[in-house]
Amino acid sequence: MTDKMTKYLGAVPVLLCFLTAAICLHIQQWLGLPLRWINATWAKSWQNYIKASTAILMIGLNQWRAPITAHISGDASVAGQIRKDKNGNVICEFPKRMVLVANHQIYTDWLALWWTAYTTSAHGHFHVVLKDGIRRIPIIGHGLVFFSWIFLSRRWETDQRLLQESLSNLSDYPGSKHQNQTPTAMWLLIFPEGTNLSKRSSAISKKWAESRGIRSPTLTLLPRARGLQACIAGLAGSVDWLYDCTIAYENLPLNKDSQDIYNLRTLYLDGLAAPQTHIYWRRFHLSSIPWQDFETFEQWLIDRWTEKEDLLRHFNQTGSFPSAEGYVKTDIRLNSPVEFLQIGTSIFAMLAAWWIGKGLYGGLVGVYTLAVGR
Repeated sequence: MTDKMTKYLGAVPVLLCFLTAAICLHIQQWLGLPLRWINATWAKSWQNYIKASTAILMIGLNQWRAPITAHISGDASVAGQIRKDKNGNVICEFPKRMVLVANHQIYTDWLALWWTAYTTSAHGHFHVVLKDGIRRIPIIGHGLVFFSWIFLSRRWETDQRLLQESLSNLSDYPGSKHQNQTPTAMWLLIFPEGTNLSKRSSAISKKWAESRGIRSPTLTLLPRARGLQACIAGLAGSVDWLYDCTIAYENLPLNKDSQDIYNLRTLYLDGLAAPQTHIYWRRFHLSSIPWQDFETFEQWLIDRWTEKEDLLRHFNQTGSFPSAEGYVKTDIRLNSPVEFLQIGTSIFAMLAAWWIGKGLYGGLVGVYTLAVGR
């Protein structure tokens, strides 16, 4: 048996586990749909529980098949917020509600960010702004719609109203500041670059930068400010902080697209070892961000991305990000394998529902048969 065949066989139980759990979780999402007409808070809590279960599923499967080692650091603005507890589990003492931005290189970017939310127990309240095409993926796309993730077509004329409605729901979330109660967790992730870094996207970014007389980045893409400005404006009453994450990977070749090397097929089917991941955090209070005026805000965002480019250049030269406090080294993993049982309860719940439904159907058929026989 070849090494390649052995690797593919190793992927079989992972795929079976993912498909079984994903289908069960998705069925549970549909089962919770009637709660929308009974109690909106119950409906959101139901979907958030399933979202948290999905995060545990993805982190657990990644820990099983493509484990990631992360080096986490930051500048002075997040000093003391990243630490390990007595059991060696990472705790990021970030606020419960935030807008989150990051550069985008490969698939594992968003997994690392969802895991960061998990370290603060906000993984069930994690929202992402995505490209509209993802919504059309069977099961997965529908599941993300239930998560209240935001899908944009990248046409502002059509996206503006949808984004405003979605942000209104996140801003007026039960327990938010609008109701003078303890704020409910809400993390909103947006990639201002709009897509991941590749030769094609880099060429488009360069052309756009040149048309505007702006220096073209080489390690990132020029960020688009319109969507992020709308997110900040829509959440300014219930969110105080914008967190910025810069992600880098060790030993990525400069002459190839990283997405062609590290993707779902190579990581989970081929069993390719995931690259060492470096995560660098900064934060900005919304009162310090000139988001009210678009041109001023756009320049502010470009300046932050220029700093991000410098951070990545420093990483490529030294192998680490600059940090006065050093970094926390950890595996992106679940705090305890027992948490994976949360997925098991979903599977058992579906089996129980099927068994009960089968019994009820059989009983109804029996009653109908007796009635007709008379």
